[in-house]
Amino acid sequence: MAASLDHCPLKETLSIAQTCAITFLGNASNNLQQDAFFFLDNWYQEGLGVMAVTSVASPFCLAVSDGVASSNHSQHCSKAVVKAIRRLWNDQKNITSDDIHQLINQTKHSSKRYGAAATLAMVACELNGDGTIKATITHVGDSRIYWLPKGASQWQCLTRDHNLLNELIDQKAQEQGSQAKFSDYNREGMAGSLYSITECFALTADKSYLSSEVPEGSSCKIDINSGDCILVCTDGIHDLVPSRHWQFVSAETDLQTWLISLKNQVYESDGNAYDNGTAILVRFD
Repeated sequence: MAASLDHCPLKETLSIAQTCAITFLGNASNNLQQDAFFFLDNWYQEGLGVMAVTSVASPFCLAVSDGVASSNHSQHCSKAVVKAIRRLWNDQKNITSDDIHQLINQTKHSSKRYGAAATLAMVACELNGDGTIKATITHVGDSRIYWLPKGASQWQCLTRDHNLLNELIDQKAQEQGSQAKFSDYNREGMAGSLYSITECFALTADKSYLSSEVPEGSSCKIDINSGDCILVCTDGIHDLVPSRHWQFVSAETDLQTWLISLKNQVYESDGNAYDNGTAILVRFD
C-alpha cells in the first residue's frame, strides 16, 4: 500500500528548494487511478491528494509514472516504477531508466497483468561543490518535465515525447535531409492515435519467463539557478492545459495553491479532466 499523502518528509536544515505535489483521478473512463509518483522519500498512488509544501535539501528526487490506459492493470506497472525508484534512490542516489527496468523485471507478475505499461518523468537534483545545482532529467514515454528559468514568461519543455507523431516528424526530417527542431515536437492538444507512445516500461507475466523489452529512455542534465522552477507531470495535465496557459510562479507564490488552480484548469478544459493527472512543482531557493 502506498504511503499516506498526510506523510511529510523530514525537513533538512540546508534547503535548496520548495516542492509540492498534486494527484487526482479525474473523469477517467475506466475509473482507475493509474498515475503514481515518487516524492522525495516515498511513493504514492492516490485518487486525490495534495502534499504539504516541503523544504528539501540536496540531493533529492521527484518522479511521475503514468499507467498506459490500454490495459486496466497498468496502475500496477506505474506503481512498480515508483517503487523501484524508491529502492534505487535509497541504495545509490543515481538512477537510470535501465536501472528501473532491471529492477521491475526481477519480479514476475500475474499473467493477467501482462501488457500493463507505464511512462516515467524523473528529475534528480544535486548541489555541486561550487554552489550550483545540477538537475538530471530522465524520461520514458509522454510524461513531461518543464523548466521555468527565473524571470522567464514561458515554460520550456525539456523532454521529447516518445510517441508515433514525433517519430513521424523525425522520419520526415530525415527524408528531407534535415534535422527536426525541438520546437517541432510535442505538439499540443488532446491525445489522438498519433500520440500513441512508442517507449514504455512493461510488466512480464510470471508464466512466460521472458523479460520485457528495455525502453529507450532519454536523459539530459541542466544547470539550475535560484528562482528557477520545474514541473514534472503526466499527460493528464499537459494534454488538457498547455504550458502557455499555466499561471506564473513567483517567489511569493504558494505552491499548493498553484497546483490546485492547475487542477481546476484541467477540469474546466475542453477535455474535462478525461484522464488522471499528477504534477510536482519545484521552486529553487
